Amino acid sequence: MAAVSQRWVLDEIVDAFGATVLVERDADGRPAAARFDLTGLPRVDSMLAGQPVATVPALVERLCGICPVAHHLAGVRALDALAGAHPTPTGVAVRSLLHHGASIQTHAARLATVNPQAAATLRTFGRAVCGAAGSPGHFPATAVVGGVVAVVAASARDALATQAAVALDAAVTLARHALARSTAGSGGPQFAGADVALAGDGGRPDLLGQRLRVVAADGSVLEPGALPGAWDDLVAESVPGAPAPRPYLVALGPQAGRYRVGPVSQLRTGELTTPVAAAMQAQWAAGGGAAAARAVLTVHCVEVVARLLDDEALTSGTPCETQARFDRPGVGVGWADGPRGLLVHRYLTDGQGMLTAAVILTPTAQNEQWLAELLLDAAAGANTGVPDGVVAGQAGLEDAVREADPCLPVASAPPGAMGLRVQTVGGSADPQPLSSEPGSH
Repeated sequence: MAAVSQRWVLDEIVDAFGATVLVERDADGRPAAARFDLTGLPRVDSMLAGQPVATVPALVERLCGICPVAHHLAGVRALDALAGAHPTPTGVAVRSLLHHGASIQTHAARLATVNPQAAATLRTFGRAVCGAAGSPGHFPATAVVGGVVAVVAASARDALATQAAVALDAAVTLARHALARSTAGSGGPQFAGADVALAGDGGRPDLLGQRLRVVAADGSVLEPGALPGAWDDLVAESVPGAPAPRPYLVALGPQAGRYRVGPVSQLRTGELTTPVAAAMQAQWAAGGGAAAARAVLTVHCVEVVARLLDDEALTSGTPCETQARFDRPGVGVGWADGPRGLLVHRYLTDGQGMLTAAVILTPTAQNEQWLAELLLDAAAGANTGVPDGVVAGQAGLEDAVREADPCLPVASAPPGAMGLRVQTVGGSADPQPLSSEPGSH
């Protein structure tokens, strides 16, 4: 019997290298609201409904070409929960190696303008880390339910150990430059919502942690460490299923409960567990923005990788002990704190080996309200002295997009090359489409 292949077709054409900002004006032509338009980005989580659970890992790791490792790990962790599987020590160590290696690659690419040579060194190191963890290509193939496919080869571990010191030097160089560029208030207006990130048992940041930590704008801890099973009681969507679902903290309600995720949140929720990065985190806390936060976290990720290389579980032990079974109905939640922030996969199964529903909440969706505030601040500032409500100074809007870092290639474009389209509506003048596409200045 011939094998049956399956192809998914999206019925919308999405320009991955373009983005639109909508700016609403008041009667006097001043910006009153702004938002990043996500309507052209269809949610694909509904496509998982009706799929055999066993096929889910191969599907989710290809949902996003920008953060495939985060999707891979969040999806497998959701399946761990459905199967009641607990990864072996080797599984935990190898997954962590993969996740931190991928984070190094992603952050290094975003920091290339700070110091191209140091960024290139880190991208090479990050690729080598992912390869050692069993994922040499762009799309990962490391994790399985209950663990990983294989241990790390001793030769690969030893090769990484010889590169770790050079990688750390490069990361520190990037961080020092990024911190030097950062000034108080460089992250835009103070965000009045909460910061959400993953943490370890002690409440300190852990990019692949089992607990969710929530810290208010004033630094008070709203949630010290919730487990994945508590997700439905913690977060809800104002517009379920929409590209911009407006998630919020249930305890505070839709208005007061807005929150953000990402490097800034990862640094604001607790002290890092690695010494060099923790010292730089203290410097960043004086007023750094997202770019400097990425650089500090890159140092942290390199330090974590170096620490993992001393873990015997990487190269010995049992990769996986569980024979995955999905013969009971239930809900499974898996998460990973990726380079752009918290990614959550929530799966519902019927107990017959089929996935009946899925919700995937991306960092872009969670940060949409924060980005809206950044965009409004940029638009309002640019309009000082500008007649009839025209939005000027797209450079500020581009900076706002880079700060929140949505999962689109435009976020990493060089200054002036973001291809940002701006549409203004309302006010006394007619709607005016503006553009910062390359060559439009």
